[in-house]
Amino acid sequence: MDPSYAKFARAHPLFYDVPGPSRAAPLAPAEEIDWTGWVRAENEVWVSWRPADTTLPPQGWKIHVAATPETIDRLLREVSAYCGAQEIPFKHLRDREAVRMQNAKDASRGAAGKALTVYPRDDEQLHRVLLDLDARVGGTPAPYVLSDLRWKDGPLFVRYGAFIPDWTRDDDGRLIPVLRAPDGTAHEDRRDAGFMPPPWVAVPGFLQEQQRLLGDGSRPEGFAYQDIRPLHYSNAGGVYTAVDGTGNRVVLKEARPHAGLTPDGRDAVTRLHHEAAQLRALAGPGVVPVREVFELDGHHFLVLEHVEGQSLNQQMTARTPTIRADASPGDYLVYRQWALAIAGEVDAAIRRVHAAGSTHGDLHPGNVLVTPDDRVVLIDFELSRPAGDNARPEFGAAGYVAPDRRGGVDADLYALACIKLALFCPLTVLLPLDPAKLDELLSYARERFALDDAWLDELRGPLTTPPPRGSSRLAQDADAVLRAWDVTSDDGMLGIQVMIGRSLGASADFSRADRAWPGDPAQFPDNAAGLAHGAAGVLHALDACDLGVDPIGVMWLNAAIDEQLADDAPARLGLYDGLAGLAWWARQRGDDCRADALLTRIRAAEPEELGDDLYAGLPGVGLLYLSELARDARLLGPARRIARILRRRRDAAASGDKRGRAGLMWGATGTALFALRLFEVTRDAEHLHLAIDALDADLARCRTAPDGSLQLDDGRRLLPYLAEGSAGIGLVAARLLCHLPDSDRYREVVAGVTAAASTDFTMEPGLFRGRAGLIHVLVAFDRLGVASPRALDALDEHVRALRLHALRHGVGIAFPGSHLLRLSFDLATGSAGVLTALQAYSAHCEGASPVGPASDLIPLLLPDPVPSPAREPAPRTAVRR
Repeated sequence: MDPSYAKFARAHPLFYDVPGPSRAAPLAPAEEIDWTGWVRAENEVWVSWRPADTTLPPQGWKIHVAATPETIDRLLREVSAYCGAQEIPFKHLRDREAVRMQNAKDASRGAAGKALTVYPRDDEQLHRVLLDLDARVGGTPAPYVLSDLRWKDGPLFVRYGAFIPDWTRDDDGRLIPVLRAPDGTAHEDRRDAGFMPPPWVAVPGFLQEQQRLLGDGSRPEGFAYQDIRPLHYSNAGGVYTAVDGTGNRVVLKEARPHAGLTPDGRDAVTRLHHEAAQLRALAGPGVVPVREVFELDGHHFLVLEHVEGQSLNQQMTARTPTIRADASPGDYLVYRQWALAIAGEVDAAIRRVHAAGSTHGDLHPGNVLVTPDDRVVLIDFELSRPAGDNARPEFGAAGYVAPDRRGGVDADLYALACIKLALFCPLTVLLPLDPAKLDELLSYARERFALDDAWLDELRGPLTTPPPRGSSRLAQDADAVLRAWDVTSDDGMLGIQVMIGRSLGASADFSRADRAWPGDPAQFPDNAAGLAHGAAGVLHALDACDLGVDPIGVMWLNAAIDEQLADDAPARLGLYDGLAGLAWWARQRGDDCRADALLTRIRAAEPEELGDDLYAGLPGVGLLYLSELARDARLLGPARRIARILRRRRDAAASGDKRGRAGLMWGATGTALFALRLFEVTRDAEHLHLAIDALDADLARCRTAPDGSLQLDDGRRLLPYLAEGSAGIGLVAARLLCHLPDSDRYREVVAGVTAAASTDFTMEPGLFRGRAGLIHVLVAFDRLGVASPRALDALDEHVRALRLHALRHGVGIAFPGSHLLRLSFDLATGSAGVLTALQAYSAHCEGASPVGPASDLIPLLLPDPVPSPAREPAPRTAVRR
């Protein structure tokens, strides 16, 4: 999971949000310096200082000073006093809490440890500053800055990087920091572990000497382990498998000093030695055995016996029939028997720990190993405490920490009950958002796996938390609608949509400038207006579903648009993240003046600077131009130019070995969709060939799973979803069949995607990466005449199963966003996207197209169907007609 989700989840118990003002006392530079002639600026957690008459160069050698919460005061005082006297620009973290977060276990390894940055003007000043500051602060205990070269014994580190942030978009459309070569070309400014200056930069001799003194990174003398293979990295250190001197495989757990801080203030080394002591005290069945503990070059290592097997997380994913398209009732029975046995093994293991006088403290499926003979071994006892210690846990794995933060043995028993439930319904992460959800999760497990009521009732006790105090009549109405989840009648479906609309209305905050509705963290810092994660997407969904659009919301979005139009700074131009999407929205609303102004701004941009992705790049802008042709036929020229650029890039990609992202939003399928639409307008076969080539490039990244489903292989897992998965690819393949009705290959693609979209369970409900997106694709298959009876049955089941993620929120119903940690109301990941899926299904059941002037439900992805010679639509088997 992207660490930003945890960061934004910490800000609010229900929504992803920007962290609020820190309550910690701000750090201040040396008092003896008169700072009145300096320019002070704040940017997120950093405070920068520079003399008023000094201009920073864009990039160069900079000095990072690493610190801990205990050393930051002295280091800031010494470094700022020196820089102030020498008039050298610098910056520092704003407070001690920011220092702790920079050193946290889940902090970025590329930035971890950095507390101050000094900006010398040239190599000569760099050398002098290093010598002078080393004399003042050299040897102060500090974490190692992994991306830098350490100067002597620290805490000074050196790296070549940007002084003034410079950004561009990579080939996948993502914003990345860059450095500029002498010829002006942009190169990604990577912050990986290891000192790696750009190839065009000469390393000064005094830094080369320091490199020589530190060594070449080869295995230190006395390190007795071979064949080292990394399993996992965090800011605390790595976890590796290795072979010891006797030829046996072991696990090495590394702890970096002063790094990997947890909220209780302990660093990785402290926790590692604590874990070693706990494991030795608990030695016996169900607990991983310790081999030794040793220190080398300041790093501490815990050597554990290697346990053959996989984590319970991996075993659950590999075995569960709920994500297999070909699962039979017998498969559910076999899995039920295995899962109940494993639940009993985990129960016995944790109770042995409790009987020995300890707790585990961080029990979740990732810390449970399952051996080939189905024995259970518990690992990771860093947070273990005495059984009588009921201190409330300050952190833990999402979905396995009680909302009431109970401690001690009770915390372990809550996590144990979550594991047992997650074996059959892995959605315990929803319970803090809606404690009443427990009944529905237990019901799902009972119905799918024929579980005994008595076994489930044993889980209810530890998983039950106090309900909210009281509830209004409106909240009771929302609860009744959710429990009934009637998708078989017009009134029932309307009731569900109204309750989602209520929640959307109650969640808006138009007093904020940075966002109107809570959504995905991607809406920050400047993406709160767009279609995917911003106000335009929410207002579009409400309008398309005829639930009414708050005029204040329209005013908020218009103000955001006007602000972007008035700002000369480069803006996001994409369909789903920027001005193209806003232009589409304004046109749908009949606001031609703003739509025209946005189009003018988009056309003034250089298309070569945009990426190849549909979300933020050229294909999305091209789709906007095509949608505008009825008003301005001259836009066909810019659309053709985009096609030429994409053709050139597609040919270059085909001749290289680069493997970027794939799928509809960030892969070549976006190009295929645009080229196909352009072909439908022009009937120019070149555009059809581009569509085929681009789609085939993404199909080459797909794999047929053992269950017969076609899914996108991203190198780590198989993905069936709309934005980044096989469903989006299948959507374009189905559209191609309208023009290539004899293509057996694309018909097989549609069949494989139908299988991928026919599983019982999806982890998320949203449009881009969840159930709502699958609903849209299956509806589109029906409209394009390629839906099989299996597809229509799966469609009905998906709409019923949306109830599994539906949550009570105030007076309405809401849905969780990406990773399920918080609610989201945006189009891409939250309630607005689910709302459009329900609208698409309603139209499907009525035999109508859901698309009209105000209801292009996924903007510019689902236009009116092209008359298809492929075949007539399959007979409908929808629940509601």
